[in-house]
Amino acid sequence: METLNLKTYGDYRDFLKAHFKEKQSQNKTWSQGLWARRLGLKGTSSLTKILTGEREPGKVISDKFIHYFNFNENETSYFCDLIRLSKIKDDPRLKVMLMEKMGREYPDANLRILDDKSFTIISNWFGMAIREMVRLEDFQEDPVWIQSRLRFPVQEREIQQTLVDLLQQGLIKRTKLGNLVSSMGILRTTDDVSSEAIKSYHEQMLDNAKISLREVNVEMREFTAETLTINTANIPAAKQLIREFKAKFSRLLEEQKGNETYQLQIQFFPISKELKDENSH
Repeated sequence: METLNLKTYGDYRDFLKAHFKEKQSQNKTWSQGLWARRLGLKGTSSLTKILTGEREPGKVISDKFIHYFNFNENETSYFCDLIRLSKIKDDPRLKVMLMEKMGREYPDANLRILDDKSFTIISNWFGMAIREMVRLEDFQEDPVWIQSRLRFPVQEREIQQTLVDLLQQGLIKRTKLGNLVSSMGILRTTDDVSSEAIKSYHEQMLDNAKISLREVNVEMREFTAETLTINTANIPAAKQLIREFKAKFSRLLEEQKGNETYQLQIQFFPISKELKDENSH
């Protein structure tokens, strides 16, 4: 019986591989040949090439997968979008646009917006900040002005390079009048995917948060904490609640033209640890 949840995957190929592995654990005779026959394929070549990344499924094979897994309408749409996402992997701008569309349509899914190489370009905290700052009513495309508006220190050359990178990645664009604007909505990073670039980004933002705690007037910030004991089986549900809140918060408060750029930080982590069984060593 299929126990995998498609929405927990941000890559259709990972889902297919996980399904194959699960079937093998349930049935020692399970093979790509047997799976190909169940799919109604004439041979194993197409299936093998899809699993190894040598090719992407066309409509005919995609429909066979959809029928095989008995996807509902929403799952079918999500599966097809994952395939489209894989097909445009070499175009970061189109990838970001599709991922943001998917983020709105499938809020319950774990989605990866950028690969590590693309995200590394804007992994510094000020990359995301500058992208959002173009929404400011008084924004000026001037590294000196941007530097003066950023609360934390950044060198002018870093700001200039970030503007170039954001334009090249299609994360900001120019209007017909030559003004810079954000080319898309909310930029989402990975969910539950380890990345040194993302870790670095969060570390920098945590450092900025510590400074803000001391230097920003309490009326202009909100720091709050809650200590509670939970069952670790509920961690996935806790993460989902946090992600839903973050999405709702952004929808309600984000402005196309605002007067300040803010960072929303939510931390949820264990402060106790499991004791190791010394007798097991």
